[in-house]
Amino acid sequence: MTKKNGTDEIRAILEEMREEYWQGLAEVEEVREEEQEFITVTLGGETFAFETGYASEVIRVPKLVKIPRVQELLTGVFNLRGEITAAIDIRPLLGLPQLPLTPLSRIVVVKAAPFVTGIIAEKVEGVRPLPMNAIEPAVTSLDEKQREYIRGQLHVDGMLIMMLDMAKLLQAPDIVVNNHV
Repeated sequence: MTKKNGTDEIRAILEEMREEYWQGLAEVEEVREEEQEFITVTLGGETFAFETGYASEVIRVPKLVKIPRVQELLTGVFNLRGEITAAIDIRPLLGLPQLPLTPLSRIVVVKAAPFVTGIIAEKVEGVRPLPMNAIEPAVTSLDEKQREYIRGQLHVDGMLIMMLDMAKLLQAPDIVVNNHV
């Protein structure tokens, strides 16, 4: 009888270990689902982020050719491997100051449904996973025009990151004219 009780105890312990193992895997999977990859950039001296799915590449700011009589956001056009691509400065849309470009400035090439464009950033911080469940509503000090393109904000590692709504931003009337940048 004691042998059977010992076997039952071992089975119970093994069953408990199996349950803990599967529980741990489920928790890891939940954490992965709650995080998403974002590219973080500096605009107007503040940190912003948007989903990496919109970004196809990050390049140094090339020679930009100015186009007369175009909207303020269109800084110029550049040659991206044989394709003429618009470089836009979204800082005015977000109510941010237009700081001068520096050697750290970059263009994030983004793809929207009908077009490809480049967004000028003072600096690209990099790509990082951000916890989606930690996004809070944007601070109330933003005006309505700014809020239109902000999904919310995150506090990560003591830093405030504003989350851009790229879908709305890339369809902004100031950027898209007759379905073209």
